[in-house]
Amino acid sequence: MNAYLSVNARGRRILIDPVDRISQLPDNVLVMILKQMITEDAVRTSVLSKRWKSVWKQVPYLFFDMQYAFLRNMEPLPSHSNHVAKLITQVIKNHNGDLVSCRIQHYSHQCKDGELETWIQLLTLQKQTKVLSLSNIHCNGGKGANVLRLSPNTFSHPRLTTLFLHRYELKTANAFKTCHHLKILKLENMFAEVNVFNTVIASCPSLKVLVLRVMWYNARACLKIHNNNLKLLHVASYYVHSIEVSAPLLDIFSIDYIFDGEYNIVIKSSRLFFTKNYGAIDAERVPILNYNISYNAREMENLGHHFLVGRDATYFWRLKSLAVAVDIMNTKELKMLRQVLVAWNGIMKRLDIFFKHNYVYTEEGESSIRGTQKKKWEKNLFPNAKFRVEAVWMFNFSGLDKKQFELASRFITQGTVMKKMMIKTSSVSATDKFYIEAAVTKLMELPKGNEELSIGYF
Repeated sequence: MNAYLSVNARGRRILIDPVDRISQLPDNVLVMILKQMITEDAVRTSVLSKRWKSVWKQVPYLFFDMQYAFLRNMEPLPSHSNHVAKLITQVIKNHNGDLVSCRIQHYSHQCKDGELETWIQLLTLQKQTKVLSLSNIHCNGGKGANVLRLSPNTFSHPRLTTLFLHRYELKTANAFKTCHHLKILKLENMFAEVNVFNTVIASCPSLKVLVLRVMWYNARACLKIHNNNLKLLHVASYYVHSIEVSAPLLDIFSIDYIFDGEYNIVIKSSRLFFTKNYGAIDAERVPILNYNISYNAREMENLGHHFLVGRDATYFWRLKSLAVAVDIMNTKELKMLRQVLVAWNGIMKRLDIFFKHNYVYTEEGESSIRGTQKKKWEKNLFPNAKFRVEAVWMFNFSGLDKKQFELASRFITQGTVMKKMMIKTSSVSATDKFYIEAAVTKLMELPKGNEELSIGYF
């Protein structure tokens, strides 16, 4: 049948093709279309025709939002909640593809009636889901309404590698027993005794990414984070008194100052270049990210960095300052630095840069920049970057290093630095100080992207 002209509601003529060409697309293309939808809408496509009946069952990502369903139907909450919960259970059972990820936003009713544990068991034991995100939409309902009541070893399935939990109360850590396969754990707005959190963390020895936005009742207790594999750690807590961190591989550490009282933070990690007394009352309480950028060709996944610049690092948006150690002769590390700066939310308050050219081993072929690599390095050095920072402080700066000078000059001429650039000359030899101060003088002579910018050394 040939295409024909028709008139729409606005009186405009449109060309109608009566042939259903979308349904003729292969399954993998249709799945790509459906996975962009919320699961409820994807399932609705099953009524279009026989061709569409089972396509949604192959979508690798499921997303259920009970609040969204409630707003569409406007039924009384209890009856609506129970009805939608049963539908979610049925959808999970009917899915027959490779389920990579599932996200469920539910009401507190499901914490009490056992439906939440049913979902978790279906997703982990039967569907072998790799990424699981659970969120309690309304943290209310009276005492005990938001307690996560789960059986022991609930999250210990070997295929489950990423777990996000939001707005729950933990009475015990039993659900986390023998969680030896979890690589990423994110606990947001969680409530528990500090010993419960300590046990949860100790039960997950393979963690590479740990994000904690938690609150515990016994304020004088100590949160203990001892992990030999951890690469990224973010801590934000109410009523914290003491935090003890021992993580020899930790490259990324950030803290969000929620509580204004005095507390102690002890960090044992040889890989972090910037150290400070985070807990002191007289310390500047600015949410800060400390990042030792490190590229390792043998660690293909680089989970810490990818998590940091990905959409799941929502805490990143609250941070105001960045302290970074980087070898700018390493093109991989330079690219990673650029990704972090481009991903930054808003204007950064302060950026500390430690140049580690003499400090870390760089794999063969990465540290030297010659020929076409040099042209590429110069071309991709933050071109047209929208990133802005109020003040930049540079450490271990060499007055003879052309790449360090070029980075500083780009920050100046592109208007990246808004108010101040300071370069450290103290604690260096007289000869090094001479060359650094000579380089600073040259930087002062460059045209400034911001006229108010001051340049100096300390």
